[in-house]
Amino acid sequence: MAGIGTGRRVALLVITSAALTLGCAMAGCGAPNRAASRPETLVSKHSAGSRPLATAGLTAAGQPRYFADIVRITGSAAGAGPVQIRYSATGALTPRQPGVDALAITAYEGGSRLLLARQAGDGCASRLYRATVSAAGRLGRLTRVGPVVRGIVTSVAADSRGSLIGYFAGPCSKPGSGYLAVLTVRSGQIRRWTGVAVYGSGGTLATGTAISMSATGRLLAFTGAATGADGKLLGQRVWTLSATAPPGPLAERSRVVLKRSQSGPEISAVALSPDGKTFYLCTVGTKGTVSAHAAVSQTAVITVRRTSDGTSTGIVAKLTATGVTFQGFGCPMTVTPNGRYLLAPYQLRYGNNTTVPPLVRAAVIRASSHARRALSFRLPGSAGMSVADGITVAW
Repeated sequence: MAGIGTGRRVALLVITSAALTLGCAMAGCGAPNRAASRPETLVSKHSAGSRPLATAGLTAAGQPRYFADIVRITGSAAGAGPVQIRYSATGALTPRQPGVDALAITAYEGGSRLLLARQAGDGCASRLYRATVSAAGRLGRLTRVGPVVRGIVTSVAADSRGSLIGYFAGPCSKPGSGYLAVLTVRSGQIRRWTGVAVYGSGGTLATGTAISMSATGRLLAFTGAATGADGKLLGQRVWTLSATAPPGPLAERSRVVLKRSQSGPEISAVALSPDGKTFYLCTVGTKGTVSAHAAVSQTAVITVRRTSDGTSTGIVAKLTATGVTFQGFGCPMTVTPNGRYLLAPYQLRYGNNTTVPPLVRAAVIRASSHARRALSFRLPGSAGMSVADGITVAW
C-alpha cells in the first residue's frame, strides 16, 4: 500500500524536461538521524503477540525490514522525486541507495517488491516498473510492467501479488481530465474510469493523491473532494470502487462511504485492510495559522472504519505535532501488505536554515493492539531553491 499527503500540490498542467538531481553530498542525504536510530519498544495496554512468518523480507513479528519513500521536491518536473530505501526499525537510509526517481510507489508481496511509476521521457506519458528489495535492502533491476500509460501517474496501488495494479493519471493540458485505471498484468487488459480532476485539470471529481487496493485486488478506496458544475469543491469524500465496475465516469461508478465538510479536518489518507472489509482513515486538524512569526499544532487522528458504510469502530492513534511551520505535509499513511502494521508520518519540521535537513516524525502502529513506537528520519537538504516538502511511503 502506499500513502501520500494531500498537501502535495504539484502542477501537472505544464510538463517540462527539467531533471532534478539530489546527490548524497547534500546535508543529511545519507546520514541517519542518530537520535532516531535507536529502536524503541512497542508499548500497549493490550497484549499482542505475533506468530513468526516465513515470508522473505519480514521480521518474526511480520513487519517488513525496510520501507521506501519518494521525497517530494518543490519545483520537480511532473512531481517526481528520488526513491529512498530505509530500515523500518530506525528510519535510517540503507547503505546503497537506488539512484532513481519516481512519480508514485507502492509495495506488495510482503514488502519484498516495489511497484514504481516513472515519467516516460519528457512527454505526457508514464511507465510502470517493478523491482525486488534484497535482504540487504538494495533495490533490484527495474522491470517494465504493462504498456505505456497515457498521462502522468500521480498514485499507484497493487494487490498482494502485484497481478492487479490501480493508478490515477493526470493530463498535461488544462482542457483535459484525468482517470483511474486498473491493469491486469498477465493479460495487459486495462479498465478506465474517467472525469477525474487531478491537480487543477477538468473533471467531476477531484482526487488522484491517495489510492489503496485490497489484497485480492477486488476493491479500491481513495480520497478527494466532490465538485460542482463550476468546479467548486463541495466537500471531502472517501470513495470505494469495485475493480470490476464497468468503464465510464468515475463519479457514477464509485460509491461514497464517507462525507466531510471542506472546512473540517483534512482527509489526508485512506488504507484498506487486506480483506477490504475495513479501512484506516487519517485526518489532520490544525489549531492556529502559520505565519512568519507563529507556529501551529496539528493532530493526525487515525480511525478504523467499516467499508460498507464508513462507520468508525475505534480510534487507532492520535498523533500531535507541535511547533508546525509547514502545513502541507499531511499524513501520508500506509499499511503493510499483511495488514499488521501502519506507518504514519505526520510532521515535517524544517531547521533554522536550509543547511539543516528537514526532519520527519512518524509512528509505527500495530493494528491489532494499537501499540506504537516513534520513528524519525531526515530528508535531503536544500538544493538551491528546491526543498523537500513531502513524501510518499511504501511498506
